[in-house]
Amino acid sequence: MKATCLLAACLLAAGMTAGCANDQNARIIVERNTGAGKIAESMAGTADQLVKTGKIDLQRTCRMADGVEIDVWAMKAKDPTGQKPLASPLGTVVVLHRQDESKASWPFFGTGQRLARMGYDVILPDLRAHGRSTGKYVTYGAKEKTDVKAIIDSLLADKQVHEPIYAMGVGLGAATAIQYAAIDARCKGVMAVTPFKDFRSFARRELVMQSESDFDKSLAKAGELAGFDPKEASCVEAAAKLTVPLLIVHGMIDLSVPAEQSQDIYQVAGGPKKLVLVTPGPEQFALYAVMEDWMADRMNMVATGGLNKEPASQPR
Repeated sequence: MKATCLLAACLLAAGMTAGCANDQNARIIVERNTGAGKIAESMAGTADQLVKTGKIDLQRTCRMADGVEIDVWAMKAKDPTGQKPLASPLGTVVVLHRQDESKASWPFFGTGQRLARMGYDVILPDLRAHGRSTGKYVTYGAKEKTDVKAIIDSLLADKQVHEPIYAMGVGLGAATAIQYAAIDARCKGVMAVTPFKDFRSFARRELVMQSESDFDKSLAKAGELAGFDPKEASCVEAAAKLTVPLLIVHGMIDLSVPAEQSQDIYQVAGGPKKLVLVTPGPEQFALYAVMEDWMADRMNMVATGGLNKEPASQPR
C-alpha cells in the first residue's frame, strides 16, 4: 500500500514538474528580453527631440483592439538632400525591426532615413512588446500583421503617408512584412531579410532539447498565454497568397535561422520573386559597412519593379 502511494506521488510530482517546465518554455518563446531595443530608443532621444532636429517628422501612438499601444515614428519623403519635402512621394515603406530590437536600432532607423531621401514616406513602428510599444507577448506575426495594417489605416486616413505601400523587415520584421502583405491589397511589394517560415519552426530551434510531445504542449501554452493560434503565424501560408514582388535575402544578420526556411518561403510565393543567399564569410561582413544603403537600394528596386536588376545608386 505504501509503495503504491509512493509511486502515485512520484508520478504526480513528475507530471507537475513537466507541466511547470512546459509553462516556462512557453514563456521563453513569447516573453522576450527586448532590452537592447529599449537602449537604442533611449540613445536616439525622445520623439520631440527627433522631430525638433528633423530626424523624424511625427510620432504617433496607435491603440490596437486588444489595448496594446504601438509607438510609431514617421518620416516624410524628401529630396536627396533630406531638406525639402516632396509634394508627390513615391509611396510609403514600412520598416520593421528584428526580434528583441526596436525602430531606433541599427540598421532600421538609418535605412528609413535613406528611403525618405529616395522619395518615400517611411513608417517605423515598434512591434508589440518592443521599444516604446506596450504589450507583454510576441506573436511572431499573428497579431503584428494586423497591428501594421491598423497603423497604415490610421496614417493614410490622416493623409500623413501615401499609397502604394511597401513593407520590409529583418527576422521577426521580415516575417511580419510577409504576413502583412498577404492581408492588405494596398501593399505592392515586400523585402524580407532572414525570415523564419513559421512560428513552429522558430520555436523548435529555441526549444531543441524538448521531446516532440512536450514541445507541442509548450507551443499550445505559448499560444494560450499570448492569445493567438500558433498556426496563424506562417510565412509559408502567407507567401502562397502573394501576387506582389517578393525579395528574400538570407544569411546577412540572423544566422540562427537556416537558409532552408527562406527557400521554403520562396518556393511557394505566388508573385514575382527573387531569393538572394549571402554566403557567410567576407562577403557578408563587408555588407555590414553599407547595410543601410544596401537595404534601402534593394527596397527601392522592389518598389520600382526591378527584382532582377542591380541598383544603380552607390552607397551614400
